[in-house]
Amino acid sequence: MTEPATAVTGKKTLPRKRVAKRPLPKRGRAPSTRRSYRALIQRMIVYLLLVLVAVVVIIPLMWAFSASLTPNELVFKYAYPFTWRALLPVNFTLDNYQELFTREEGLFTRAVINTLILSFSTVFLSVSASAMAGFAFARFEFPGRDLLFGLVLLTFMIPAPLTTIPLYILVTRLGWINTWQALILPGLANSLVIFVFRQFFAEIPQDFLDAARVDGASWFRVLTRIILPMSMPVLVTASLLLFLGQWNSFFWPLLVAPDKKFRVVQVAVSYAYEEHTTRWDLLLAGSTFAALVPILLVLPFQRFYVSGLVGGLKE
Repeated sequence: MTEPATAVTGKKTLPRKRVAKRPLPKRGRAPSTRRSYRALIQRMIVYLLLVLVAVVVIIPLMWAFSASLTPNELVFKYAYPFTWRALLPVNFTLDNYQELFTREEGLFTRAVINTLILSFSTVFLSVSASAMAGFAFARFEFPGRDLLFGLVLLTFMIPAPLTTIPLYILVTRLGWINTWQALILPGLANSLVIFVFRQFFAEIPQDFLDAARVDGASWFRVLTRIILPMSMPVLVTASLLLFLGQWNSFFWPLLVAPDKKFRVVQVAVSYAYEEHTTRWDLLLAGSTFAALVPILLVLPFQRFYVSGLVGGLKE
């Protein structure tokens, strides 16, 4: 038999091979696209929850601020039932703040001064002592170091109310009732501040310390001239922790210093509760002022505060 030839050229042609057809890919979104959409939805849900939490927190603060600028008889006018007009002052007035600072011969002004003295003195003394303790735990080798540091960490698990009675007995026996010693000294030993300093100092390269020691610098000079200037975040963090702790203190000052001349802000605010009535306008004005000072103090140093706290606790 002769091979088949084309009609035109007469050349032989080979039989064509059958090629299996590949199935076409199903239409749909790529896996990476689906993952990105899923991550976007999760992020939106998280942001929505954060916004809801912020609204729940901010609305009471806005009402308290507006009520502090409202006469006492109109404080709850739009609060029950709650309407948006409650977030705006009714018959705007500054008399509440004026009366707050002038009533009872300016005792609230005296309380603010006392709280500032207490807070700044605690910050200076406690930061100095805690920085030296943290430096010793981070850089020195001495017998019982790990045991002592473990005791410092152990104090985290002791609730503050458990130490109130022993501290009060000690202060009473020392004769420190209604004195600055009773207000300041118990707040100097702060285990959290010592821990944050220790963790931060442990991350500083040893080369800086060795170079300073070779040049003849003492350990105190190394700490004050080299380590502390490099530790601004942890210094800000420790200072804010101590300041806020003393500014917001209520029970301990009320217990050991009930005298009027040692009254602090939080105790002074509570005196808006009178014998037969409550001055809600003065209570809200004092509470707003007491909350405003920490807010104005934390906001400018928020970046240092977060970085110092995260840097100290990440280990």
